[in-house]
Amino acid sequence: MRTLLIELKESLLKKKMLSILILLQTCLLFALISALYLSFYKIDTKTKSFYAQYEGKNIYKLSDQLFDEKEVEFFSNPNELLKVKNFYHTLLNSKDFLYLNTTLQHIGVQNFKGQSIFLQGYEKGDPRPPYQKKEGLPSFDRVKSIQINDNVLSTFDVKVQKGRVFNKEDFLFKKGTKIPIILGAEYQSTYNVGDTIYFDYLNQELEGMIVGILQKNTSFPVNGDSEFYADRYVILPEFIMEEVPQNAEVLSFQQKHYLHAINGQIFTNKDMISVQKVVNAISQKVSFDDYIIIGANTIGISLMFTMMKQNIQLMSLFTAVIFIFCIISISLSLIMKWDTNIKKYAIHLISGATVPQILLYAFAEILCVICLSLTLIFSFMQLVGEMPISYYFTLLGVSLIIIVLGMLPFSFKLNQSNIVKILKKKE
Repeated sequence: MRTLLIELKESLLKKKMLSILILLQTCLLFALISALYLSFYKIDTKTKSFYAQYEGKNIYKLSDQLFDEKEVEFFSNPNELLKVKNFYHTLLNSKDFLYLNTTLQHIGVQNFKGQSIFLQGYEKGDPRPPYQKKEGLPSFDRVKSIQINDNVLSTFDVKVQKGRVFNKEDFLFKKGTKIPIILGAEYQSTYNVGDTIYFDYLNQELEGMIVGILQKNTSFPVNGDSEFYADRYVILPEFIMEEVPQNAEVLSFQQKHYLHAINGQIFTNKDMISVQKVVNAISQKVSFDDYIIIGANTIGISLMFTMMKQNIQLMSLFTAVIFIFCIISISLSLIMKWDTNIKKYAIHLISGATVPQILLYAFAEILCVICLSLTLIFSFMQLVGEMPISYYFTLLGVSLIIIVLGMLPFSFKLNQSNIVKILKKKE
C-alpha cells in the first residue's frame, strides 16, 4: 500500500501539467453536468407543480363593462355594490370552473424600509414618488402589490420559506384586525415575519402583519401573463367583505375593491359555450349582466407547452454533445499520460508485478484526480443550495464511466504489448 502511494505521488508530481489538465477537464465536465442537472430538475419540478395545472385547460378572461354612464351609476348607487358582491362570491364558489383573481394594485406604505426595486414604476426606470393624504401627516411610498384569491394559492401550490400562507379566515375582511401580508422572496432581508406595516389600499388606511415570505421565484398567472414572478411584491388577500358599508368612505372602498375582484380568469376544461351558459346563469341569479367573457387562451397554452418540449429537447442534445466531447477529451488526455509511463509499467511487470496490480495503480491515479474534482464541485454546489440525492448519484455514475473508459485503452495496451519490445523502443 505504501509503495502504491509513493508511486502515485511521484506520477502526479512528475507530470503536474498533465494532471492539472485532467483535473480542469473533469471539473469542467462536472460543472456542465451540474448546470444541466439544475435546469432539468427545475423544469421537472415546475412541470409537476406549476405548468401541469395548465395541461388540458382553457383560460377565459372575465371583464366588466362598467364604462361611462354605467360606471357613474355603479359608484352613485349603493344597491349596485350588492350585485357585484354576489356575482364575485358566486364565481368564487362555483363547482363548474375555477375562478382565479390576481389584481395588480399598488399600495402606499408608511415608513417603508425597502429599496427602490420594490416601488411602482421601477421597471420602467421611473419609480413613483411618495405621497401624502393630508399635509402634515406621514407620507406613503408607492409599493408594488398584488391581491390574490384563495383559489390561486390552492391551485398553484404557493409555498413560503418563512411563516405561512393565507388560510381561509385571512380572506374575510374584519374591521379593526390586522391584515395578513405575505412578502416576495427579495424582502427577506428587509422585513421579518411578525412585523407590522401601515399601508393605504384603495384610499383605505389599514394595519397589516407579515405572516410569511415566499420562496424564491414563486409565480402564478396574472392577467395575460401565465408566469408572473412575485419576488418583489407585497401580496394581500383578495378580501371578502360581508360588512354593509356604514359611510361613504367604506362604500367607496368596497366598490373599488369588488370592481377589481370581478375582473378575473376562469380556469376550466370546458368550451366557450359551456362557460358562457354557466356564467349567464350566475348573472341572472344575482342580477348583474355588465360583463363579457374573452375567449380561451388555448394558443398561448399550447405554445407554452411546445416551447417547454423544445427546450427540453435542446437541453438533452446539448447534454449529450458536451458529455461525449468531454469523455473523449479526458480519455485522450489519460492515454497520453499512460503512454509517457509505459516504460515504468514494463519494468514493474519484469520485476514481478502482475497486470491487476498495474491496473490498480492506474485506477488509483485516475480516482485521485476524479475525487479531487468531485470535492471541488460538491463544495461549490453547497453554496448554490441543497441538491437532491439523485444529483450525487448522477455525478458518481459519470465518474465511474470516465474511469472505465479511461482505463480500457490502457488495459488493452497492457495486455497486448510485448514488454521486451517496449523496453528496447524506449532505450
